[in-house]
Amino acid sequence: MKVIASTALLAALVHFGGFPQAWAAEAAHVHAPFPESPFQPDLTPGYVLVEGDIQIPLAQFLILTSGGIQAAGTFGPATLWPGGVVPFEFVLSGAGVVFPGNQTAAIDAMNAISARAGVVFRRAVFGDGNRIRFQNSQFNNSPVGMVGGTQIINIGSWGSEVIICHEIYHSLGFQHEQSRLDRGGFVTVNLANICGSGVSGGCTAGVAAGQCCLCVDNAGNCVPCNFNFNTVASSTTYGPYDFDSFMHYGRTDFSCNGLDTITVNEPWNADWQDRIGNRDHFSYYDTINCRARYPFPNDRWLDRSHFGLPFGTFLDPFQSPILADTIAAVPGGGTLLVKYGSSYSAVGKHSKPVTIIAPIGDVFLGN
Repeated sequence: MKVIASTALLAALVHFGGFPQAWAAEAAHVHAPFPESPFQPDLTPGYVLVEGDIQIPLAQFLILTSGGIQAAGTFGPATLWPGGVVPFEFVLSGAGVVFPGNQTAAIDAMNAISARAGVVFRRAVFGDGNRIRFQNSQFNNSPVGMVGGTQIINIGSWGSEVIICHEIYHSLGFQHEQSRLDRGGFVTVNLANICGSGVSGGCTAGVAAGQCCLCVDNAGNCVPCNFNFNTVASSTTYGPYDFDSFMHYGRTDFSCNGLDTITVNEPWNADWQDRIGNRDHFSYYDTINCRARYPFPNDRWLDRSHFGLPFGTFLDPFQSPILADTIAAVPGGGTLLVKYGSSYSAVGKHSKPVTIIAPIGDVFLGN
């Protein structure tokens, strides 16, 4: 049996300075420009933009910009792709055509995800009712989750594999990291610096000289951008707040004055204020969370504190405190992911080759 010691230590190294030498300071702030209108013509039909790169149905956008229900559930729960199978295609002619070199870039990004989680990307065929369609654009954006039918992923930054992965992650069902309900303990949103706050002329939403217009309503009027910083009550989180995630905003996104719209709280500020908004690499939890939602075929999950059906999945993990009982249900050569740190009885002889990973906290295997 191959046992991997608690990866909580690895995560700590990633979070507090354990960066690859290839880290480039500017790469952490690589963002495609935010479009000024949510009615970008090349979106999924009936969808508009929020948060710079998320496509949502017009009806939901109208709720957000009218001061209606906001943080109580910005987008609702995302639908995952059944079986982790995601049919894809490219725009091959006309406006939005994706030329072969850019097709290769998208395929490389999909392969990077498939190497880390059980997502199977395959060419769409006749009869695939749901699919993603890559389209060339000035901007980068995507719907969240499987929305039904043909959904468009717009890409402008074909030279950045991680930006392409960021948009694919949205289509797989992932929100922005700072949309977590628990973000308040880790980052502070500086409303005064968000376009439309009105604290100064330059931060007043409008088209007059000196004003800012980064967000508009369905009538084309400039509106405050604060709705782009809502939390998502319906989202599921796993793991610590991930400053390193490539799904996190940068520090000045939607700023009206060049000042920070997001401040990393102490004691993490010195390590992370300049690094949020990574578009350079997968964080540890970018990988683990995708693998949790889209497991490899031989992945099984364990959580002795779980109450529910023991299917061995992330949401319904095995529950036995006796390791041998769980190992018996893991395919040979498979991986057992222990959802949270705890102690398990491991007395006995174990001959089946199984990798054990502890993504969060220390797992003790003893008597």
